[in-house]
Amino acid sequence: MSVSVVLSYHCHLYPHPENDEERADVLDSLRTRIQDLNNVLHRTEDYLKQVLQKASESAFTWVVHVKKMKAIYHILNLCSFDVTNKCLIAEVWCPVSDLANLRGALEKGSSKGDATVPSFVNRIPSTDTPPTLSRTNKFTSGFQSIVEAYGVGDYREVSPAPFTIITFPFLFAVMFGDLGHGTVMSLFALWMVLTEKKQKKKRSDNEIWTTFFNGRYIILMMGIFSIYTGLIYNDCFSKSLNIFGSSWSVKAMFTNQQWTNKTLQTNALLTLDPNISGVFSGSYPFGIDPIWNLAVNRLSFLNSYKMKMSVIIGVIHMSFGVVLSVFNHL
Repeated sequence: MSVSVVLSYHCHLYPHPENDEERADVLDSLRTRIQDLNNVLHRTEDYLKQVLQKASESAFTWVVHVKKMKAIYHILNLCSFDVTNKCLIAEVWCPVSDLANLRGALEKGSSKGDATVPSFVNRIPSTDTPPTLSRTNKFTSGFQSIVEAYGVGDYREVSPAPFTIITFPFLFAVMFGDLGHGTVMSLFALWMVLTEKKQKKKRSDNEIWTTFFNGRYIILMMGIFSIYTGLIYNDCFSKSLNIFGSSWSVKAMFTNQQWTNKTLQTNALLTLDPNISGVFSGSYPFGIDPIWNLAVNRLSFLNSYKMKMSVIIGVIHMSFGVVLSVFNHL
């Protein structure tokens, strides 16, 4: 029964000599054979590691070549044969300003490919509406993506993307105006901008990180505008900053004998009278006076202030959008 089990696992059977010397010889031969097999395995592993190491050095280049070949054949599949089945015809949209570059690229490709018949371009009149081409760079591409998330404009329509560079981060800052919050955002975005070449080489597959990195200039602009509105709100991590000194003085209330120590002890809430000389010295140089951080009606005042400002900015923003629509319909 045991022999059948061993054979079912394809194991090798060896005779068991009765003599001690013969058994020792069999063991020595088996040990030698095992050692030889281990040597072969180690050499094979070393060889495979060398092959993989060499392949890893060229893997990225191979991937680039494969992607280029795939892109080329994808474009060729979109072309059609002429009546002679000897050349390909492609109908494409091309900006007039890029026709010279297109002809130069075709001539360069024909010369490098040793083509017997050079490639050429013919302009074909068409009544179809051309597709929309929005030229972007690494700074404007993120804002263009935001606009295209709501739809792509028709041909020759005014693109709102250049205006979005200002309006989008500014409206964000109006809602989240905080000096500390904006500084953290700006530093994080600035780090991504300064190390963008290094980060691009890593080619991370993390979707969240890719989203942040592609929007690094948007985050930078939002952070800068948040710093600006945070200074206007005089708000840094929900605390006011006494940069220029408050324009309100409590000392004048005591000097003019309006308040006494007993007044402070018997009243939980007191109101400063700006009509008394020395109490109010003028408007705060920039932003909201830090004394509002001590006021009981601080939230009601700030919420009212921000609401009115948001309504004014919102009406201006919508009116500007209507003006752009007028230009599109002219």
